[in-house]
Amino acid sequence: MDFKTLIRYDNALERINQLKTERRSVTLSVKESVGRFVLDDITSPSTFPPHDRSAVDGFAVKFEDTLSASRNNPASLKIIGTLNADSVPKFKLQGMECARLFTGAMIPEGSDAVVMQEDTEAVGDHVLVFKQVRKFQNIMRAGEDLHKGDIILHEGERITPWHLAAMIEAGIEHVKTLDVSVGILSTGDELVSGRIKNSTAPMLVALINNLGISAHFHGNVADDRKNIVDALKSIDDDVIIVTGGSGPSSVDLMHDIVLEIGEIIFHGIRIKPGRTTGLGLVEQKPIFMLSGLPVAALVAFDNIVRPALATWFGIQFASGREVKAILTRSIYNNDGVMMFVRVKLFQENGRTYADPLRTTGSGVISSVIRANGYLVVRDNLEGYKDGDEVKVKLIGDYNENIP
Repeated sequence: MDFKTLIRYDNALERINQLKTERRSVTLSVKESVGRFVLDDITSPSTFPPHDRSAVDGFAVKFEDTLSASRNNPASLKIIGTLNADSVPKFKLQGMECARLFTGAMIPEGSDAVVMQEDTEAVGDHVLVFKQVRKFQNIMRAGEDLHKGDIILHEGERITPWHLAAMIEAGIEHVKTLDVSVGILSTGDELVSGRIKNSTAPMLVALINNLGISAHFHGNVADDRKNIVDALKSIDDDVIIVTGGSGPSSVDLMHDIVLEIGEIIFHGIRIKPGRTTGLGLVEQKPIFMLSGLPVAALVAFDNIVRPALATWFGIQFASGREVKAILTRSIYNNDGVMMFVRVKLFQENGRTYADPLRTTGSGVISSVIRANGYLVVRDNLEGYKDGDEVKVKLIGDYNENIP
């Protein structure tokens, strides 16, 4: 494999989008489902709240009985009952009557507003109201939260704790979720011997788990054709990522192995870093071939593997944040490839700047630690000049101070 012919990044995505994969499901209780992806739209089977309810602690009233109420001219209303969140009203309010109620209590017939407790003073069996209220003020109307048939989650969305609360309120007990896993295998004599530490595989496992997909590491395998084939065939995950062995050297065996037992979809992309990224199929199972170098693997995962998982399994991943920034020095694209340039964002005089890092090797993990974003230079651009305004994609979820 000499990489004389590299495909464009867009062509790689097109080939990915043409592949089809089977989606498996697992039904879980809603309390176990947080972090998973739903396979179908989840709709509310009922209306919530089913009745008008109080949004505050206070007194249910007829709003017109409070129209002139003030501190100097309070309205005096007779208290005819008390309602808790689980009470069912058995009375109807008449003029100049009220009912004490607590948050979540059902609004009694005849009432059309709630006065907050702090705007009242109880005196015997009456209450003095010091503030007028509007019609339906402090009332959560029936169906205000959810109507029957409202979509709580769209197909492919990830279930969050607030979705959990909505499903419980709607009376949903179980949900069908996506069941998918990614297996990671690393090749290289240097990893097996311990001469080189494997930092790339644990990084990928963490990235995948953070997306809400199960990831399993299947160990380090020496640069031996039979051992690699046996290891690949033993992995039962839905998608396989192999790190190492994807380059053009004599010990990089992955291209020939995949070609021998399956087919190559592409191998070699006009991107930097990550040029040696490849994709194959073995018994219709996708196998990504990534560089063993952490930075190249990180770029390939974020821009090749991640969109592939989203397409194949119908997943709606959160889109990465982008910010506009002023470039501090020029970037030249002399190779005519799609470049992912790591940058350090900083603010000065109210403006955001992007400083390209001078260390750009695919194995220099410190360049990612120091960077908090990266700039994409398309393969049809010669680069950007010092002072150009550019879009920078933020790295990770830890950039809260960047506007």
